[in-house]
Amino acid sequence: MRNVLLFIYRNHVFFVFLLLEFVCFWLIVRNNNFHRGSVLSSSNRLVGNVYELNNNVTEYFRLKTVNEELALENAALRSLLNESKYISSGRKGEVKDSVARQHYTYIPAKVVNNSTDRRNNYLTINRGILQGVEPEMAVLSSEGIVGIVKDVSKNYASVISVLHQNSSISAKLKDSGYIGSLVWDGRDPQVAQLMDIPNHVELAEGMLIQTSGFSSMFPAGINIGKVKEFHVDEGDNFHSIDVELLTNMSTVSMVYVVDNLMRMEQIELEEQAQTDDD
Repeated sequence: MRNVLLFIYRNHVFFVFLLLEFVCFWLIVRNNNFHRGSVLSSSNRLVGNVYELNNNVTEYFRLKTVNEELALENAALRSLLNESKYISSGRKGEVKDSVARQHYTYIPAKVVNNSTDRRNNYLTINRGILQGVEPEMAVLSSEGIVGIVKDVSKNYASVISVLHQNSSISAKLKDSGYIGSLVWDGRDPQVAQLMDIPNHVELAEGMLIQTSGFSSMFPAGINIGKVKEFHVDEGDNFHSIDVELLTNMSTVSMVYVVDNLMRMEQIELEEQAQTDDD
């Protein structure tokens, strides 16, 4: 306190000068309409800029919350798409009965760890058992496919990336419907390979590749990528096709875990068919 008083005493002339300046300024503004209007206009502009800055800062720190809200909304909207419904229809006499049942639901998640520079790559997402995530669920981004859930804990899950030597996803050419397997050769993290497409099938660069739906994990019709290059090796009966992935696996951040509500029914039926053959 003593130092503060000493500082004021040493600089009292300066402070008196500032006080007199303020009094003069106040008298001018108070007794002159033009100056009063100018000051009010300037002060309103300053206050507006301060409010705008405060709003921008507040919005910046709310981005995480906003992103989570948008992810939840997108997951809900995905569930409403026709591709996420199962249409059962039957005819009784002349009455047609058509019922749309929910087939897939989507759980939004954030990628908290990811690799793309290894032969076998994985992602970690911040959703687990408590949020309804289970092994062998498909994982998508807003652009395309990402991978398949491998292991889960209470609040996290590891995902086998599409950039993995053991990843094999049933895919099709959208235009012709021919089915093949999407694999990765371990080189370019943005380019996968579509196998088992017969050499008589006509191809063109830019053709869209989608999920076939021939599995209990991925819904049909999810975009995967586009044909980048293709050729047929001498004596080979199948095309060698490079597919440019739509999902940027190096920067993917928000994903959706696919819950196939009829998955166990399909698996049990397929296992029963195999048991009958044995």
